[in-house]
Amino acid sequence: MTTMAARGRLSLRPHMTRLLVLPALLLVIACSGSDDDTGGVTPPSGSTDITDAALSALARASTGWTYYKNRPDTLLRSVQSGHAEARLRTRFNARAAALLDANGKVRAGASFPDSSLIVKELIIGGALNRYAVMYKQRGSASAGTGGWLWAYYAPDGSPQIGIAGRGSACQGCHGAGIDHVRMNDSHP
Repeated sequence: MTTMAARGRLSLRPHMTRLLVLPALLLVIACSGSDDDTGGVTPPSGSTDITDAALSALARASTGWTYYKNRPDTLLRSVQSGHAEARLRTRFNARAAALLDANGKVRAGASFPDSSLIVKELIIGGALNRYAVMYKQRGSASAGTGGWLWAYYAPDGSPQIGIAGRGSACQGCHGAGIDHVRMNDSHP
């Protein structure tokens, strides 16, 4: 009897191992990072809309960025800038950064694909004052000219000018540039 019980336990071990491997594999897949380069915050499935809260979270993410001219230091405000802040730092998510050249400048004639995110950190006296955000989503009800969503967010993420405005405060200056991006002409 003892031998039969031992044989039964031995024959169950391969099955138990398989039962343990499957949940572990599912856990690894579920916890692995998304290959979505928007930081894991995406519009609802089947929708082209994104909320101010989700876009603000994307803009405030601390990793996964490429800086304009490949440099994270701040730039002085350009005389052409419609932004009042004295300094700025501009960064691009991976989708948008694919359209930067080797010098970190927007390629001539570039047309940014959907889910491109460009964040300008606007700085006064060494402190972040707000984020100016452009997010490309051509099918969104909040998209303005060129399919861009435009917003200003406070450092805490609260909207100062939300995406519902469809870029009305931004498009006067951003009507020019490469796909409405003004970095190359304002900071050559």
